[in-house]
Amino acid sequence: MNRPAIETLIRYFRGESLPYENDLVELYLSMGVDKEYVEHCIAEVWDQLGPGVRSDTADSNLEKFKRELDQKKAAVLQLPPAEYPKGKIRFLNQVPSWIKIAAAILLLVGGTVLLRYNSQLKMPEATLARQQNDILPGSDKALLTLSDGSTVALSAVEKGPIAVQEGLEIEKTQEGEIVYRVKENASTNTGAYNSVVTPNGGQYRVTLPDGSRALLNAASSLTYPVRFSGTERMVKMTGEVYFEIAKVTDGKNNRIPFFVETDRQEIQVLGTTFNVNAYADEAEQRTTLVEGSVSLKSVIQEAYTMLKPGQQASIGKTVKVYEADMKQDLAWVNGNFVFQREELQSILRKISRWYDIDIECRPELGEMKFTGKVSRSQPLSAVIAMISATDKIHVQLKERRLIVKK
Repeated sequence: MNRPAIETLIRYFRGESLPYENDLVELYLSMGVDKEYVEHCIAEVWDQLGPGVRSDTADSNLEKFKRELDQKKAAVLQLPPAEYPKGKIRFLNQVPSWIKIAAAILLLVGGTVLLRYNSQLKMPEATLARQQNDILPGSDKALLTLSDGSTVALSAVEKGPIAVQEGLEIEKTQEGEIVYRVKENASTNTGAYNSVVTPNGGQYRVTLPDGSRALLNAASSLTYPVRFSGTERMVKMTGEVYFEIAKVTDGKNNRIPFFVETDRQEIQVLGTTFNVNAYADEAEQRTTLVEGSVSLKSVIQEAYTMLKPGQQASIGKTVKVYEADMKQDLAWVNGNFVFQREELQSILRKISRWYDIDIECRPELGEMKFTGKVSRSQPLSAVIAMISATDKIHVQLKERRLIVKK
């Protein structure tokens, strides 16, 4: 995802950010990237606090404040593992030290934010005895179809060049992503298209020819031109895709718009980050805006609907706009399942796609609501344990069929 603006991070560390900004920053921090950028924001907060402290207290108190901060840092970074409750140790060891320091600063400048951060630390991943027929989670796999109709199983090819077409070289990077690189004396044919399709149990990341990035969830597809035209950029998708759109301008320095088309809507973008959930088996299609701005037009109404960061548009029989739950709606991008009073039937559809299994559940049970968090890297048994935590239902796995009973 794109990094949050420095003003957003500073407001977050001061405990003054808005709810949707909290969700965005916490998702960003959990990725463990841009260490120097975040440390710069922390330094800005410290500089802003300094004069304020001096105006109210003596210099000796400021020095005491700094010593307390150092003690907080040491406490977070050096607390012996034995003093953590079982289940926290593994998670804390995975958190980059600079995020731990940020948490220490939050204790001093934004107590309410720190409570949210600590609430995540208190959620250990499930440690379960695997069933003999346990099912492993999905992985990076997809099928790339080239403009000549030939196909490439991306999980099977080695890192490096995959193909050359229309003056572009397609390469699989060390991280497993496919990227398009322009070759010298490239042709200008804009009529050729490629597509990437992920199966159930698969996901894949693509850098498009214009530099935009897309992460496809399971059972999804993305079709795009090998070369975008000079006036607009148009792609088509099914399933769920998280987009980070590159800002591209024409010869007159005008931004070239980016369009995403599904069977129910057209989304126009100038340069932003957003998620589109457009599965055919879902009652509604949902577009969640992380950064920037987008406008969308559904097939049921001609007028465009504008979204602001932190908002989600839901397209069913009508078009509704409301505040998004970023932690839940973007959890899959960060490798998690997050359910906030979500209906069981919705949870089971997500599980079915990611673990490539069949589901058997009576309609009345599907209306039950659950809250929980499970890593998508866990085997199916971890998700079963979460659902089975209530004594209201019984979950059984037979081969690749998950049976939910009362």
